[in-house]
Amino acid sequence: MRPDQDPRDGATPQPPGDTPSTPLPSGNGYAEPGLVGGELPDEPAAEQRAAERPSEVAVHLLGIEAALAEVVQRLAFEADRAAARERVIDRQHADIERLRSVERAGRLRPVVTDLCRLRNDLLRQAETVPAEMTGPQVATLLGSFAAVVEDALERCGVAVLPREPGAPFVPGRQQVTGTVEVDDPQLDGTIAAVMQDGYAEIDGGKVVAPARITLHRAVTADETGTKENTDG
Repeated sequence: MRPDQDPRDGATPQPPGDTPSTPLPSGNGYAEPGLVGGELPDEPAAEQRAAERPSEVAVHLLGIEAALAEVVQRLAFEADRAAARERVIDRQHADIERLRSVERAGRLRPVVTDLCRLRNDLLRQAETVPAEMTGPQVATLLGSFAAVVEDALERCGVAVLPREPGAPFVPGRQQVTGTVEVDDPQLDGTIAAVMQDGYAEIDGGKVVAPARITLHRAVTADETGTKENTDG
């Protein structure tokens, strides 16, 4: 208050020794309310805060580690299942092969028996063949042995192809080994003779071995004359 100012002018007189309360300057020029001397309150340091709670990166890494562990466990389980399947397949394959061998042995058993009997018969006949045996008798004896073999083949599901001289030639069932010339055009391309029997499966007719045959070939008179002149 100025000395010349009257306290009655409306101004409130200040007690002696009191000073107006003004904020103290801080770092930005002003101190925040509640701060003493512009100093910040005590707070935990950044390292302490990181130690007190895991960071987001650490939590994310933990999640990835757990997912990888689950994948590894699942792969190990699938590998065990695959190995078990392989063992089952191997065991089934071994069982199938054993059954096949038993089946083959059972199917071939009659044939083996027939072959043993045929061998014994051949040896016995070879020891007892008379010196005066004629050709027709030998042919009859050999034919009986062939009949034994034919029965054995039928037990295996194989039959002898029919002998049909004069029948049309069928590729795949017959194999031509030579030709026989004839002057009858109607015989052209037909079987002249069966040189060796053929064999086929009874079920389905699949050819096991084709018959070896000679085939009729019709020639004209001109071709016959030309051939005679060439030979002469």
